[in-house]
Amino acid sequence: MSEYANKKTRGAFIAAVFAMQGVGILAGGFVALAVSSIFDKKFPAPTYAVNRALSTPPQADYIWRIIVMFGALPAALTYYWRMKMPETARYTALVAKNIKQATQDMSKVLQVELEMEERAEDIVQDPRLNYGLFSKEFAKRHGLPLLGCTSTWFLLDIAFYSQNLFQKDIFSAIGWIPKAATMNGIHE
Repeated sequence: MSEYANKKTRGAFIAAVFAMQGVGILAGGFVALAVSSIFDKKFPAPTYAVNRALSTPPQADYIWRIIVMFGALPAALTYYWRMKMPETARYTALVAKNIKQATQDMSKVLQVELEMEERAEDIVQDPRLNYGLFSKEFAKRHGLPLLGCTSTWFLLDIAFYSQNLFQKDIFSAIGWIPKAATMNGIHE
């Protein structure tokens, strides 16, 4: 949708996407706490130190499934809405080579009436710009910026997602979570 956004608000769309990552992590934590506390009240179990075999009730297997279901719901809705969206006009005109459909899609999205003007001289392809994704020409033109972007993105992901992976260990070390022997399977 960035093709349809004006220059002033284009960055706000990207910022909103990244802000939603934090909102999603918070919402996921709240859903996990709510489902776990409901199961803890409904199916009480002894701690691991008291009885290892009964510390995890059989119903605890449903907890992670319910949490994943809550997380899959927004993804499924996003996928459905994306499939209902038309392709961008640039893709339809240049890659699919369907200028008539591109004009119709732009008219629908921008809510204005556009007239299609198809001229053969506007659609001339430059043979130098026609190269494959894994070609030397692609690597020469886009290799360094692509490497810089992907490597910094990878390092950002390590810092961002490692917080979630090691959060349990950090919280245990500073005393926010009790020792594992004093909890049952649902508490963990």
